[in-house]
Amino acid sequence: MNRGTKAKVDTGQITVAVLGLGNSVLTDDAVGLHVAAAVERLLREDPIAGVTVLTSTRAGFELIELLAGFTHALIIDCLAIPNPVPGRIRFMDLTCLSGSARLVGVHDISVADAFELASTLGASMPGTVEIYAVEGEDTQTLSEEMTPALVASVPRLARALHARAGEWVKALSPPPQGERGF
Repeated sequence: MNRGTKAKVDTGQITVAVLGLGNSVLTDDAVGLHVAAAVERLLREDPIAGVTVLTSTRAGFELIELLAGFTHALIIDCLAIPNPVPGRIRFMDLTCLSGSARLVGVHDISVADAFELASTLGASMPGTVEIYAVEGEDTQTLSEEMTPALVASVPRLARALHARAGEWVKALSPPPQGERGF
């Protein structure tokens, strides 16, 4: 999986970052990493030009480096909330991020603050960002195994993200040279 090494050349094409966040040794907190790995497998079977899979155990300032140069981003993380429905997938945006340590920024800046800082610094960040947070059952136990509900959520979310990235690329990329649409 690519951890941030990518060409940052503006070609006028749609570029999509699929960013899985998580901690691989904190049970369900690893879900973002597992979803990213599953999306990467799907991309090997059904490639989509312009889509790059990234992973990180952190967020905050690191997001600027990871996401700069992409036009679109799909971010996946675990959501730790009271009374969760384990495996339920919640759609979030930059204005609504409570429940995720990496997205909110307990020891770092939040995702929203990272995007704001990047804008202030003139960094080219994705203009379209979708965040998918999977409600975790256990985010405290040291284990490389996720709970069954989160394991079951991985293929479903990976397929949805693969399809979403494909929709963006297909709908927003200019036609190849020599083709004209009417």
